[in-house]
Amino acid sequence: MNGKMPSIPNQRVNVPVSDEIDLRELVLMLWHQKGLILSVTLLFAIAGIGYAMTARQVWTSQALISEPSVSQVAALQLAVEKIQAIMSSNSNSNSNSNSNSNSNGAPPSTAAFSSLEQPAIYQSFISAFNSMNNKRAFLMQEGIYAVEMEREGISDKRSERALMSKLAESISAKAQDKTSEDMTLSFSAETPELAQQRLVKYMDFVQLQQLKSKNTELQSIWQNRIKALTAQYDSVKADTLLKKQEELQRVRYSLRISKAARVDAPLERIDSQEIFNIQLGAKGLAEKLSILNEIKDPELLNPELGKIRLQLSSLKALNLQDVEFASFNMIDSPEEPFTRDKPKRPLIVVLATMLGGMLGVAIVLVRHAFRRPETA
Repeated sequence: MNGKMPSIPNQRVNVPVSDEIDLRELVLMLWHQKGLILSVTLLFAIAGIGYAMTARQVWTSQALISEPSVSQVAALQLAVEKIQAIMSSNSNSNSNSNSNSNSNGAPPSTAAFSSLEQPAIYQSFISAFNSMNNKRAFLMQEGIYAVEMEREGISDKRSERALMSKLAESISAKAQDKTSEDMTLSFSAETPELAQQRLVKYMDFVQLQQLKSKNTELQSIWQNRIKALTAQYDSVKADTLLKKQEELQRVRYSLRISKAARVDAPLERIDSQEIFNIQLGAKGLAEKLSILNEIKDPELLNPELGKIRLQLSSLKALNLQDVEFASFNMIDSPEEPFTRDKPKRPLIVVLATMLGGMLGVAIVLVRHAFRRPETA
């Protein structure tokens, strides 16, 4: 061995070609193609402006309401209190005259009038405002639905339902916040004037329905109470006449017994346990029998009948008429909106311009990628 290290032949080292994009080259390439990028950007900007200017506008008018005050429902409450007073009087008289009867002696239920109280009236208005049936009726009554159908060229039933649902979404009543009972009423239309006008008309439309509904409800309670008292009067009258016949028969038997026993004068000792009591004597029983036959008015035999008749007369004398009331208290009246909800023109133009710029850059990059020569 000569101690020399073996020589290593020279080898060509293959340096991998970098796939990284030269930033300077990229910027220069984009700069050279700036005309194309600007053209695409300008095209999209013009399209965005055109859409923003021609797109259908949506304006929303709003009103803020709260629960009605006492004065706003005073007429309705007065009518309710009149009926309640008569019902309470009837219940108290029944309770005093028949303490053993739970049905007659029970106090009048206030459940019948719960829907006529202030909170219930307010909630009823909100529910009616959001009712799909009311929205549909208003949109058809005002001709809004027909105009939209003609504009959209709708002819099939499914599209008609979809259009009605879309129009109904433009009407809403929502709570101002979670802790407040105040409600925000809104109506959307294509112009500020239409939005305000339609909101006012729809509020009046729902309020008119509430007037009819609550007055009908009050009339129904009144009429039902009259019918109930009339039925009660007839029932008590029939019972009284039946008891009169039973009493007449007992007096006849008692008179026969007293005559057989030759008891003409009233007895000193009274035995109230006897079924046929002869304590009045023959003469007294005969006179009692004569008086019972003479009595034609059952109210003389049962004072309760007279009380029921007076209460029935009092109810009929009320002669309830439709009353005016407000279902809500207006905090902020409907006004023409100052800003539109749709379309957001500046935003649309900005987004269209940005989209055009990004698309222009993408086109340049794609073209450049396909033009690059392939390396071995």
